[in-house]
Amino acid sequence: MIKKSKKIINLFIIFALVFVTTCPFKIKEVKAERLIDYKNKVAELESQKAEADALTNEAKQNIEKKSQAIKDANNTIILNEQRVEEAKQKVAESQEEIKIKQEELKDVLVSLQYSDLNPDEIYTDYIFSASSISEMMERQAVVEQVVNYTQEQLNSLDELIEDNEKLQVKLANDNVTLNNSITSYETQLEELHEYVDKQASIGMGFADQIKAQKNMIKLFEEAGCKDNDDVEVCYFSKMEGSGSFSRPLTKGKVTQAYNKTHAGIDLGGNPEGTPVYAPASGTVIYVARKTSCGGNIVYMHALVDGKKYTVEMAHLLSIKVSSGQKVRKGQIIGTVGGYSTSHALSGGYDYCTYGAHLHYAISYGYFFSESGRTQWNKFKANTGATSVQSISGIKSKKGWKWTTRG
Repeated sequence: MIKKSKKIINLFIIFALVFVTTCPFKIKEVKAERLIDYKNKVAELESQKAEADALTNEAKQNIEKKSQAIKDANNTIILNEQRVEEAKQKVAESQEEIKIKQEELKDVLVSLQYSDLNPDEIYTDYIFSASSISEMMERQAVVEQVVNYTQEQLNSLDELIEDNEKLQVKLANDNVTLNNSITSYETQLEELHEYVDKQASIGMGFADQIKAQKNMIKLFEEAGCKDNDDVEVCYFSKMEGSGSFSRPLTKGKVTQAYNKTHAGIDLGGNPEGTPVYAPASGTVIYVARKTSCGGNIVYMHALVDGKKYTVEMAHLLSIKVSSGQKVRKGQIIGTVGGYSTSHALSGGYDYCTYGAHLHYAISYGYFFSESGRTQWNKFKANTGATSVQSISGIKSKKGWKWTTRG
């Protein structure tokens, strides 16, 4: 029985060895990031920036055209409404003039001393009361002239009334068409503004990405990296790490939690000028100043508990660090802004803030280093670390408060 079991085991081992040698597993190759890859990426980003700028400029031009079309349509509607009122006034005046002309005709006949006759009998009696044929003919001629002249005027007034009534209908229809056009233009404007706003979402546009990429290249070169060197070996492996993240503010509260449309958390409860601290040791990879959405922003790489992260701190009033600078956990990065820098509240340069707060985000991986995270939308897609309390030290829930940096 034992010998039989050994034979079965040996056959199983032989089968396994044959399977492994004849059916090798494919091991996913991890492509090393070289310095030259970063340099090539700059050219790619510059090409994307040119394309995006062209599309944004086209959208802005269309916004101006649609805005002017709406303005012109509104002005035409106002003018049409004025013309409708004028047409109504002309109709009323024409109707009044018809009454006057009819009264004038009666007055003419009265002047011929026939005021005692019934108006329906005036013309006939006036003609046939003549004392002779020649007088009757003269009277007939007079009546015809008076009637024809008056009728021409009455016809002209009737035509004027009809024309003005038609004009009122036409102008009303024109205004309906114009209002429909305005609705269509407003929908198009909303879409165009949405497109432009997306280009100005909190964070890096292409211009900032290019600058950040060049800053990374400079950091790699200063660390001794050559074009074909693996930057993980020549640069990132030498970074100083931290055991955990601390909070960037000594105290505060969450005013907006992390969600799919808000790639970060907003931390309020502090006045402008409150110090903002580095939540971990690392390297400042880029500083963006006075952007239209986010204002002053600092990005840094941090190695925390052996894992790679990129940290974003936006809406700063002031910045105390520079690109390429190595910082230690707890070092002052800048100060809280968001009120005096707000365009809505103070006429400032930042269109995406409505009060003093810090926009804070943590992304998995090194932004502007690892493949797939160089684009801004990729960075946002990886900011889920922000909502993990065990990583950020902050509960992603509106109203949650803390009183220490932790």
